Amino acid sequence: MARSKDREVTPWVHGVFETPLYTSGVIYLGGVGLGTIEDLGHTVPLELLGIGSIGGVVAAATARFLRTGGPNRSRRARWFHTAFTGIWTGAAAAWMNWVAHGTPWTLTSGAAIAAATVAIAPFYGFDRFLRGDEIAEQWAKEEASLSRPLTDWQELFTSVGARGVIVEEKDKTHNGFRLTLTLTETDYDGLLPLLKRLEMKARLRTGALSLKPGEHAAEAFLSVSTRNVLAEHVDLTPDDHPITINEPLTLGMLESGEPIEILMRQNSVLIAGQKGSGKSVTLHVLISLLTRCIDAVVWMIDMASGHTAKRWLRPWVEGWKDKDGNTVSRPLIDWVATTEDEAVRLYNAAHDIADQRAKTARGGKLVPKAQQPAIIVITEEGSDLMAWSPVAIKPKTRGIKKGRKAAIDYVDVVQRGTGPNTGGGEIDSQYDTTIGLRFRKKGEGQYVFPDFYHQINLSALPGNGACYIKTPAMNQGEPPEKGRFAYVNDDEDSTHIEEMAVARANIRPDLDNEAIAIANKWGYQTRWSDTERSGWMLEAFGIDTPASAGTNAATSGGATGTLQAAPPLPPSTNGHGGGPAGPGRPGGRLPSELGDMPSTDDYLKKYGGGAQQPPAGGAPAPTGGGADVPGPDEATVKAAFEKVWAGVEGLVQEAAEQHEAQQADDGEGKPREHPHKDEVIAMVRDAGPGGITIEDCRNRLEKQHPGEKVPSRQSVTNWFAKHPQIIQPGGPKTPYVWADPDHPAAPEAQDEPDQPEPFEGDDLELFLHAVELVVSTQFGSTSMLQRKLRVGFAKATWLMEQMTARNITGPQDGAKAREVLVKESGLDALLARLKEEN
Repeated sequence: MARSKDREVTPWVHGVFETPLYTSGVIYLGGVGLGTIEDLGHTVPLELLGIGSIGGVVAAATARFLRTGGPNRSRRARWFHTAFTGIWTGAAAAWMNWVAHGTPWTLTSGAAIAAATVAIAPFYGFDRFLRGDEIAEQWAKEEASLSRPLTDWQELFTSVGARGVIVEEKDKTHNGFRLTLTLTETDYDGLLPLLKRLEMKARLRTGALSLKPGEHAAEAFLSVSTRNVLAEHVDLTPDDHPITINEPLTLGMLESGEPIEILMRQNSVLIAGQKGSGKSVTLHVLISLLTRCIDAVVWMIDMASGHTAKRWLRPWVEGWKDKDGNTVSRPLIDWVATTEDEAVRLYNAAHDIADQRAKTARGGKLVPKAQQPAIIVITEEGSDLMAWSPVAIKPKTRGIKKGRKAAIDYVDVVQRGTGPNTGGGEIDSQYDTTIGLRFRKKGEGQYVFPDFYHQINLSALPGNGACYIKTPAMNQGEPPEKGRFAYVNDDEDSTHIEEMAVARANIRPDLDNEAIAIANKWGYQTRWSDTERSGWMLEAFGIDTPASAGTNAATSGGATGTLQAAPPLPPSTNGHGGGPAGPGRPGGRLPSELGDMPSTDDYLKKYGGGAQQPPAGGAPAPTGGGADVPGPDEATVKAAFEKVWAGVEGLVQEAAEQHEAQQADDGEGKPREHPHKDEVIAMVRDAGPGGITIEDCRNRLEKQHPGEKVPSRQSVTNWFAKHPQIIQPGGPKTPYVWADPDHPAAPEAQDEPDQPEPFEGDDLELFLHAVELVVSTQFGSTSMLQRKLRVGFAKATWLMEQMTARNITGPQDGAKAREVLVKESGLDALLARLKEEN
């Protein structure tokens, strides 16, 4: 029988510290009794006391020798138990005879028994450890003796107001027992609110009772938990042997004592919990199991700068070796996205693979295998992505719907179960398994488990890792079950995760060739070799290239590719180079697919629109020939790159927000325009220096054209962003103003420079870094700060405004880079002054 870690029913019987003290106290009271008899003038038969003591010691040692025997008992343990019993009983008998001849009332006699207790007590701890199974059996008997008879339970139901509840039978479970109830008056719904009162009447811990409906209305089952599983520490199974995704994965333990098992095939999972509730640890447990599967590949979107993914990539990046001395030659997670652009690539690739697999399948659901593995798309901290990026929501929504039959499933980890965090109702409806971790407020349950929120309390879960879970394997009419996930040590100074990654490095399969060909259209081939996309990882580990990077570009799922510039692409027939033009974009190329850049103009032709669409026909394979025009040196490319981005800063903001789907063609090769587009543009022109907001424009259209559908906010934003004379001189979230070509902004439309603000927390270090970048490059670009500092648009704008307020840069001038007012030679003095001021 397994040893229990919970509080024992009678702690003093087996307590490591309590038992020696209790025994010494009893012995001392015996000595006091002998002394009292002597003090009262009675004679104690000392000879008989001595003979009886010797007999008692021998009898105790012999009984212990016989009790600890058996076919499954250790001989050494048996002799230890016997010797220990003989020693402590002999010491007790000797002290009793000593005080019988003298007196127990002296300091010497008390010190003697105290010294003996201190000397012998440590050996009792070892003796107790060897008797663990025996103690567990005794505890079970004690616990069973405390269980209430069935008639007592019926009386308890009556005492809390539940009438007509008959207890038919009691069955033992892993964590207690289960009562089968027959309901004659009070129904299942009437019993639920009475459970707390029933726990009080039965003197049970909070949450010890759970009720489940039976097959018919007159039947119910009451589970009584005598073991607090949710307060236990559940260790992750240390196994590293290969498994399959076609079998359930064990992630922890339910309150019933049964394992938490999830079949990841055809199963999209939502994990919701507040910050610090154990979401990341739960993800580590899930990844540790998925990467043991011989028929599954993990793709991950980690919008927290790759915080969770880094641990699994570290052995590959740093070139760790496995137990056989082989260097880890590929990342355990096949693709990691940490930016919106990369996330959109990944979602689109997953959708297109699912679409292709559905087209080529014979029918039915695809069964994952090593030659055609499942793809599990994990999204961590994707709330901002789902709330603000329509271009990411669209492929994910389509992918999660199609993926089920094509062995592509999604796992989303969010801080709230609301639509903006998950991507909306269409995505919410596709989750098969829902896991709710701890929240501060009980009301959060309505967003995580809307059908059962009145039966659960996420705020009452004890500690991190405790959860409510609802899987397809559970009865859909029953409420979610409580449980606890296994634990993985993700502390910074622990290498537990990295060691698991090393052990699993050669287990996971490569992506099949058909899926690779499709994913390559979205940059899969250069996911690691493009330093602009993988730079977050290299910066995290402070290196330039992975120590174990391969020498081949990623032509298979397992290859990594060297982190160096991609080879130049062959010229195409469209005049722009790099493949055929994609819809709505000159050149049709994604950033990672650009070849050599002879000039800034050529770069503009290739990168002008930046729309998130793959090139028609996919990316052509690199060849050894390269482009006819020789490429410039690195400094020229860098300078051209920065100037281009300064000129299209407005377009960068547009790309960050992402425009709606491509407008349909009207048959003449021109996109259809909204009938009121010119009218909206005129509203801005006529608004004067005060400008006008998008909502004001839409409200005017609703009044002027009742009954007609007004353009969406995103459409109007796109119109304004593309119009050369419509600007936002005050920055984001301010009115749009019509710019006079001869006078870029009217005085009334320009806000006064912001006043310097005091810095809090890490803002000072970030600001100093931003100042160093701007002054050293003499380039006052918000987009440059976004890329270099890896911050959002709002943060980069705030940093630039603070520099303007401190006369480091000039005011905003449309989409142009701001003038830098401090020379590079004055950088050190400026940084010193800023540090002193703050």
